[in-house]
Amino acid sequence: MIALSTSWLPESGWPIDVALDRLMSFGCTQLEFNYRVHPLDLDATRRALAERGLSVTSLHNICSADEAPVPFEDRYGDSLGDLDEDRRAAGAAHLRHTAEAARALGARAVVIHGGLVPPFEDSRVYHKALRQTERQNDPSFVKALLTHMVPERNQVAPACLAQLIRSLKAVCPAFPDLKFGLEIRYHFYGLPDFDELATVLAEVEAPNVGYWHDCGHGQMQENLGLRRAEEWLQRYQDRLIGLHLHGVIDTVQDHEAPAKGNMDFELIRRYTRPDTLRVMELSPSNSPEVVLAGKAYLETLF
Repeated sequence: MIALSTSWLPESGWPIDVALDRLMSFGCTQLEFNYRVHPLDLDATRRALAERGLSVTSLHNICSADEAPVPFEDRYGDSLGDLDEDRRAAGAAHLRHTAEAARALGARAVVIHGGLVPPFEDSRVYHKALRQTERQNDPSFVKALLTHMVPERNQVAPACLAQLIRSLKAVCPAFPDLKFGLEIRYHFYGLPDFDELATVLAEVEAPNVGYWHDCGHGQMQENLGLRRAEEWLQRYQDRLIGLHLHGVIDTVQDHEAPAKGNMDFELIRRYTRPDTLRVMELSPSNSPEVVLAGKAYLETLF
């Protein structure tokens, strides 16, 4: 089945009953929860799911019953690899609470962002080039920057990677009934990169920690000259837990409803197994009509 992520909901979110009814209108019976329904009232959420015959396949960190405020810039839990120990520890606590919520809701997996390598996430030069690339549909602006920014990023990354590994070791082995999928990232400064993922999997040494393939992020990396998307699937197919399925338009705009020609979904399908989780992760800009069409299109392929 194709699950639908709550990423499609507006940024402000909705009460859980309204949110579930809206998502149900697409004929989906399986959902992925993300920060747009955080924090959760677990009892009310379980009742609402049961009343509608819905199930939750996965939770995208951060999403839990913990009502402690989360900074908007960390809504996806990127502090797991933070060099500041207090922020890293808080990130690990949020991941633990997300895993507890996943277990309580009967989900199979938790999707993880591994962190950001400072200070590149705040680079005005990079983000200006990215906007220029989007306007002109020409990746050369970003590619020129990455020739020197990627080596600089790689000098700082090992310390962040060590923090990420520490966070995962502190949480994931305590939840052997759940899978934890490290997601391929959009920007060059995200953790882990192609080779760093192998390091994380080897050093965490937890069989329930694996890889989550976001097809839009993979295509962005390919478009910007970082890594062919298929290489991720080839190398990590044995550790593949799930997919975020969405299309790409122009060079850098993703999270579009799947449609013929906006993503090589047939290639992605070749690397999946029957137990691979499949989640449509769409932005709120997609109309209900294109969401329905995208779901129908994926169902013909998967």
